Amino acid sequence: MDDNVMIKIKTYQDIDSPNPDEPIELETGGKFGIINNKYFIKYEESDMTGFPDTVTTLKIWEGNVIVTRRGKYNMKLCYVEGKQNLCLYPTPYGEIGASIKTFNVDFDFGDKTGWLKVDYTIDADNENFCKNSLNISINPIDSVSEEKPKIHKINRTV
Repeated sequence: MDDNVMIKIKTYQDIDSPNPDEPIELETGGKFGIINNKYFIKYEESDMTGFPDTVTTLKIWEGNVIVTRRGKYNMKLCYVEGKQNLCLYPTPYGEIGASIKTFNVDFDFGDKTGWLKVDYTIDADNENFCKNSLNISINPIDSVSEEKPKIHKINRTV
């Protein structure tokens, strides 16, 4: 994998609510590649994302997405269409146990372009289910800018 793509991530939280939250957005340069018929997206986190000194890798194939974080914060989230998985989610105050139920994993990737959409619920205390949607698009860096971006950009609207 080479540093070759602009990654745009939008996460919508509580999407079934009458007043859903505005999306959390991240835009950063990263890597994209295909290994053993699986798609990989990799990027560096920062203080702005809450995971400084951490590298995030997404491994994507039919009905599955595995998100792995390595570095200062280590974590593995498994999104398996139609299944419920348990994970430990790191926070500055310690790890929180969470349950993730994945309803839909859909994607379409080509040569350095494409998109991923994962719809899931997350429950951190066995009663507060929140339905979310993770949406990622990638494009070649050349089509966005001549230079590789050096800064993360996060938009959070309250």
